[in-house]
Amino acid sequence: MIVRVFNAGISRGESPVNYLMGDRDHTGQPRSVAPEIIEGNPVLTVAVINGIQRKHKYVSGAIAFRDNEQPTREQMRDVIQSFKRTVCPGLGPGNVNALFVLHRDKGNTEIHFIVPMTEMQTGRRMNIHPPGQQNIRLYEAFTGVVNHRLGYAQVVPDPLKLALSDFERYTADGKRDRSNKLYLHRRLTKAIRTGQIANRDQLCSFLSSEYGVEVTRKGKDYLSMKFPGAAKAKRFRGPLYRVDADYRQIVMQARDNRQEHRLSPTEYQQAQDTLQQLVEARRQFNVHAYLMPRVLRSQRLQQRQQQQPQPVSQPTITTTENSMKEKNPPQSIAHQQTADASPIKYGNKPSVMKTIKMMRDQAVTGDRANMTSDFGIGGLMASLSDIESNINAAVAEMNSARSPEQKANAERKLMALMERKRRMELQLAQARQRQLNMGSGAARLSGGGKH
Repeated sequence: MIVRVFNAGISRGESPVNYLMGDRDHTGQPRSVAPEIIEGNPVLTVAVINGIQRKHKYVSGAIAFRDNEQPTREQMRDVIQSFKRTVCPGLGPGNVNALFVLHRDKGNTEIHFIVPMTEMQTGRRMNIHPPGQQNIRLYEAFTGVVNHRLGYAQVVPDPLKLALSDFERYTADGKRDRSNKLYLHRRLTKAIRTGQIANRDQLCSFLSSEYGVEVTRKGKDYLSMKFPGAAKAKRFRGPLYRVDADYRQIVMQARDNRQEHRLSPTEYQQAQDTLQQLVEARRQFNVHAYLMPRVLRSQRLQQRQQQQPQPVSQPTITTTENSMKEKNPPQSIAHQQTADASPIKYGNKPSVMKTIKMMRDQAVTGDRANMTSDFGIGGLMASLSDIESNINAAVAEMNSARSPEQKANAERKLMALMERKRRMELQLAQARQRQLNMGSGAARLSGGGKH
């Protein structure tokens, strides 16, 4: 078993979902086995992707098993759950939308997935396959641990294999372009095995003298080559084309990789420890990025001031002059104006005076947490429940749409409801946070009044 992530994610949602659910494969040929949804809702996934305004909208890929690996239904579901806990830990179904579809038309088992690049509660960008070496280590550790648990041999990459792009692997034009690359790569591999080529510099000279191929660019992990008569150069990637490639060691490793490799108890424990550390690091990131409310700058400043140690008050020397000043303190201009002004009249309505008195009593007694009424939070929760019911009805309306116009209208309605739900959930979280802050502030006030 191995996890492959495709180089895509900028199109509308119909493109990847139609491929996963369509009755024809990437070559246009009819599928021998119809796709099967294991988890998720295709209509909802399309709507979520189309609601993203950023360039990169989703991550797609496949959990692919070898021909001799035949996982059961229960094992496939376990792998999916483990995959979700690994790539988006700390987030639940309400935070992440995902679609998993089973393909068996190629003779093996492949679980294709699409994950929109958005966190459903906040609308912020979320990527289950971010760039960087740490993410690659996470996927490699996941693959090793799952293969060991299922009793499968480990996936060992062939060091002599040419790396191909998704365009060259799956499209008709790409397959025509890759034929010359594969032919030349096989000739180079044979020359390396026989000892004719010992390093990358000799490989470049061999290309020029034997095949008339011009090396136009040398990168750290690739070579760009222009074939005779070609207008553009082609980029070759793989272990053979790295600047630090040791051809003798690569050939020896290729011979060893022909045998099945299984993890020893020590290797499995190391892989499991690595996976746990990487998952925990990603979980902490997700919690801070999506689950914790954003603290305003003024609130952060106030928290820092509260955390700073208070200066110790210095004793003051009281003189006769100071004592007289304390007995007759000068009044400020603002104080004098306030004293001279006529008092504010609230009127004689008992309800208004009663409300003001209640608010004053709550502030004095430390019962400020009750100032955020249960009716406000309860009303938000009731409205949220209504919106979720309307979302389910909108999804059903999209499924039963008979014309493209009806489907488009239902999709717009669904996206509006999802946006309303996101805002309502944010308001609810803010209301609860305010209530919590008021409760803690009231506790400090009542505790300070006892001293």
